[in-house]
Amino acid sequence: MDQDRSARKLPSLNARRQAGARIWVLRAATVTISILIALAVCEVALRLVWSNPYQSEGNAADKAQYLRLRIQPAGVDFQVDRSTIDPKMQPVRFRTNERSYILPVGQHEQPQATVAFLGGSSTECMAVDEPLRFPALVSSLLAERGLMVNSLNAGASGNTLHDSLNILVNHVVEDHPDYVVVMNVSNDVGVLDDQGDYRSRLAHSLEWSQFTEVAKSELSRRSALMGLLRKVKSGIKSGSKIQVNDSRLLEWRNDPGRAEKIAADQYRSRLRAFVGAARGLGIQPILMTEPLSGARNSMTPEWADMGAQDRFNAIVRQVGAETHTPVFDLAQHLQDHVPHWDEPGKVFYDGAHVNDAGSRVYATFIADQLATLIRPTE
Repeated sequence: MDQDRSARKLPSLNARRQAGARIWVLRAATVTISILIALAVCEVALRLVWSNPYQSEGNAADKAQYLRLRIQPAGVDFQVDRSTIDPKMQPVRFRTNERSYILPVGQHEQPQATVAFLGGSSTECMAVDEPLRFPALVSSLLAERGLMVNSLNAGASGNTLHDSLNILVNHVVEDHPDYVVVMNVSNDVGVLDDQGDYRSRLAHSLEWSQFTEVAKSELSRRSALMGLLRKVKSGIKSGSKIQVNDSRLLEWRNDPGRAEKIAADQYRSRLRAFVGAARGLGIQPILMTEPLSGARNSMTPEWADMGAQDRFNAIVRQVGAETHTPVFDLAQHLQDHVPHWDEPGKVFYDGAHVNDAGSRVYATFIADQLATLIRPTE
């Protein structure tokens, strides 16, 4: 009989608890709605009786200008799928340190010099095996000559000379390099041809979408749960794959006068600004031409253009001569000293970006040039 009484009491107790929970939810909802109504009433009343002195001030995001530094995310670690280049190729690792430089970094604890490399994807070398990326390999080759030189690879896909200038004065300067090598040609050709100027690389007002993007990034970085939700929603795997372009972009642009239409003066002025900024910061600037071959395939950047590339490389040489700045003429070196350099697969996997072998060619040439600067008697 006692068991029967307990059984009758249990549903009654559960019912009271559920009723209590509903009351608390109702009370919380009532308080929240009351607060919102009170705020709305206050807002309407104030608008009727008070003149807001800040109403015409404008949006704070519109007044303040924000500059995006196009550097690598710090602390990334993922695999790059190279099967697009060759199905037999193994993936390579892509990592950055806490300062957003592509690893390996800090090869020597007490270096004689530090060299920073700035540029786009051709400096980034994402599809090259980690120790063979030419900025890192330069350090290894110089060490074989007894020169302890650290390298900082700040290359990032899509970067222009204007971006490299921003990164130099707003980021790289904090790491106190002795030399800075900049190789920006192809992306500048593409941006200036498409947009006519560097406006997209200038400071701009921060839009609401960027606020939400920053919030999403911070939440997913600090919370494993948010990170998982973001990954599931985006469907992005922990890795990257070399992209293939639309087959309609395979034909070379056949406009002999196109190169002359691109705003080369803006490029020239950025080169001079880069030289002046580096010297003003106590860093020796080094300009480098950027090679481009005619071995085009489905992975070649769609804006690649031999005529424009040659014209902009010539500007690099001219500005170097005018400002008495060292020029590492990599483009001319390939043409003069690397047999069959423009054959498919010899140096590039797409006519613009080096493969492992091509990165060795780059690194050997750059190491030779740097050794002469660092140890003039060699």
